[in-house]
Amino acid sequence: MGWRRGDEALAEHIEAAGASCELRPMRLGVARQLQRSMALTDIVQALASRRAAHDVDARAVIYSSITAALLQPLRRPHAVRFDTIAALSRPGIGGAWQRRRERAVLGRADLLLPWSEAAADAALESARPARPDVIVLPCVVSVGDAENIDAPDATAYAANPEKRGLDVLCAAWSAAAPDGSRLVVGGIDREEALRWLAGRSVAAPRGVEFAGPVPRERWTSLVAGSRVYVSAARYEDWGVAQMEALAAGTPLVTVPTPGPNVALPIASQLAPQLVATDNGVAALAEALRAGLSLDKDTRSEYAARASRLLEPYSDAALRGVVADSVVPALLGRT
Repeated sequence: MGWRRGDEALAEHIEAAGASCELRPMRLGVARQLQRSMALTDIVQALASRRAAHDVDARAVIYSSITAALLQPLRRPHAVRFDTIAALSRPGIGGAWQRRRERAVLGRADLLLPWSEAAADAALESARPARPDVIVLPCVVSVGDAENIDAPDATAYAANPEKRGLDVLCAAWSAAAPDGSRLVVGGIDREEALRWLAGRSVAAPRGVEFAGPVPRERWTSLVAGSRVYVSAARYEDWGVAQMEALAAGTPLVTVPTPGPNVALPIASQLAPQLVATDNGVAALAEALRAGLSLDKDTRSEYAARASRLLEPYSDAALRGVVADSVVPALLGRT
């Protein structure tokens, strides 16, 4: 959801700057069934992206991920937008060809549009000796309305249960949640979640609702209405879901997730007691108890401070970056 909304917002900002923009979505079709490993997934998606862009006739092209750019022919000018790079997110043999190909993709780009300073630094290091231009362009962080919903005590997201640490999340919830508390986990349905947890000998906790894929408006409303948002992610490329929770003023309870995770330093600044001391169950349970015990006044103060810290990620702020920097950088070349 975060990626799709990010693409839509970027297209809106480009058009607001006076240029036309067409989104070319990737279509997987039956090839989706081939996504059985990291290497195969990236091959399938890179080929689908190449097909989607095969007849592009534009003054400039922006690829909305490094994967989308991996197998594209050279087009001038072009930019690559990304939250992280394969050198960080694709370790081991399963990411070998992506890491090797990525160096050339980054090095030949006219413009890099990383979501964070950390991703920018990593990309420039990987692209050496080339020095493409860089403009940090985060994802727009937007929130929903918390009214007229059956708000849970906590929300979490686990579309990729291994990456999102669903086992740690559920064990910590079992240890810390008061009786009668309710946790809604989006992105994974109950059958898949229980099967995955059983494979790791983790019991299904009480008070947990696995909601599956949730429409964006409904999901952001659930997050905005919950007492806390909980993350047990083992790695975070940027932290869209966590940033949306912060933008909604919902206290973020999280483990110290590694990666170019922009939400973590903000959460640590707002309420360090809600950031677990490590990635284990006991530490997250302790942070979760602290989050669920916050009173109304503390929550209101948290929301006000979070709003100020997230101003650089607002629609208005990023609209200005696109108009003042991104569009001139690309179209000024032609």
